[in-house]
Amino acid sequence: MMRKTVAAVRQLSAAQMVAIILLAAQTNAVAAGPADEAAIRNAYSMYAQQRYVPSADAFEALIRTSAPSARLYYYAAAANKAAGRIPRAKQLCQYITANFASSPEAPHAQKLFAEEAASAAPASGGSQSGLPAHLKGKSIDELMSTEEGRQALKNAMSATGAANGSTAATGGTAASGVGKTAVKIATASRPKDLVFTAAQIAADGPDGITPYVRYPDAGLECSMAALALLPRGQELLAGTIRKPGTDETYIVRFPNSARDYTITAASMEKYRMKDKALWASLIHSAVRESTAMSLDAGLSLLTGTPAEKILANNTTEQAVSQFISEGTKRKYPVVCLSVDSPPEPELVEEFAGYTIIDFDSATGMITLRNPHGSNSRRFRLEDDPQHKRFEQLNNGYFKMHLSLFVKNFKEIARAPI
Repeated sequence: MMRKTVAAVRQLSAAQMVAIILLAAQTNAVAAGPADEAAIRNAYSMYAQQRYVPSADAFEALIRTSAPSARLYYYAAAANKAAGRIPRAKQLCQYITANFASSPEAPHAQKLFAEEAASAAPASGGSQSGLPAHLKGKSIDELMSTEEGRQALKNAMSATGAANGSTAATGGTAASGVGKTAVKIATASRPKDLVFTAAQIAADGPDGITPYVRYPDAGLECSMAALALLPRGQELLAGTIRKPGTDETYIVRFPNSARDYTITAASMEKYRMKDKALWASLIHSAVRESTAMSLDAGLSLLTGTPAEKILANNTTEQAVSQFISEGTKRKYPVVCLSVDSPPEPELVEEFAGYTIIDFDSATGMITLRNPHGSNSRRFRLEDDPQHKRFEQLNNGYFKMHLSLFVKNFKEIARAPI
C-alpha cells in the first residue's frame, strides 16, 4: 500500500502537492475520533434533497472533527462538486487518491472528474491532437452528442492506443491508466435516450422509493435501496430506463437482460405505482410485469449478476459476519430477509426485506435500513440503555448486534457489481 501511495503522490504536480499538504493539515488539525454517524446521515440527507451547499458544509465540518476517512472525504467531494465548489472537490479527490489509494472510495473519487481526466489525457498523451481544430477542448459528452464528434473521438482514441502500444494494454504507467479511462468513457458513453443520470438517482436516494405492501416483494425495495446508496448501483439503475420517443413511453431493460418492458402512464396507473421518484415507479411497474421477487432474485434482476445467498439461521455467526463484512467493504449491495416470527422482544417486522448499510466488526454492530424509511415502525431494546446491542435511528435506519441479527434474520444476499 505504501508503494501505491508513493506512486500516486509522484504523479501530482507541485501545486497539487501543496494543496494536499494544506488539506492534510486542515483536516487533521482538530481530528478526534470516529465520525458521528447521525451527522453523516443528516449531511447525506441534505445531499439527497439537493441541498448541496449545506450538505457540503456539513461534510466539511465532519472531516475537520473526525479521524481521517476516505468515505467522509469522498462524500465531501461529491457534495462540493454538486454545490459548484469544483476546486475544493478536486482537492479532496486528489487527497483520497494520494492517501487512500487502496480504499474502495479511490476509484469513485477518480470517476467524479473522469470526464476532465479523459479530456486532459490528450494534452499529455496525444489523443486530442488527432481531433479537428474546431472540436478540440470539447468535453466527452459534447463530442459524443454528434456523429462527427463520435467518429473523430473514435479515430483519435485509436491513434492514441496504437501509439501507447503494449504499455497501454498492460496499464504499466500512470499515463496509460489515464488513456484507458478515456477509452472506457468514449466506448461506454451514455446513450442519448437514457432518461436519468447516476447523479439524479443519488439525489433521490432510497427515499425516492415507495414500498407497496399490496405487492409483497421481499427482494425488490430493499435491493433498489441498496443500489440507490452506492455509486455503481446508481449507474445501474440509471442505465435501465430509456425514452426513445417524444411521448411519455419508457423502456425498462434490466442489466444483462434481453427483454424490454414498455411502461406508460397507463401502466403505472394500472399497477398503482406512484413512487416519489419517477425512476422508481418505472422500475416497479416493469417488475409488476415480471414476477414477485425473492430476496436473491430481486437483487439478481436489478444488478444483472447472480446474487450470492446464505441462510443466517443455518450457519455460524462467524460465517454471517464474514459474508456481510466482505460485501460492505467491497461496496456490494447487501440485503436480508427477516424471520417469519421474530423473537421477543420484537425488533423487526416479520418476513420483511431490509438493506444492510454497514458493519462494524470491532463492535459487531450491523447498520440496516427498513425500506419504509421515515414511515418505518420504531423499536426499542429496554435492557440496552447504552445501545450496545440495538439502537433505533431515524428514517428507517437502526443498528443491531450480530448476535441479535442471526436470531431475527434468516437470509442474506449480496451481488458483485
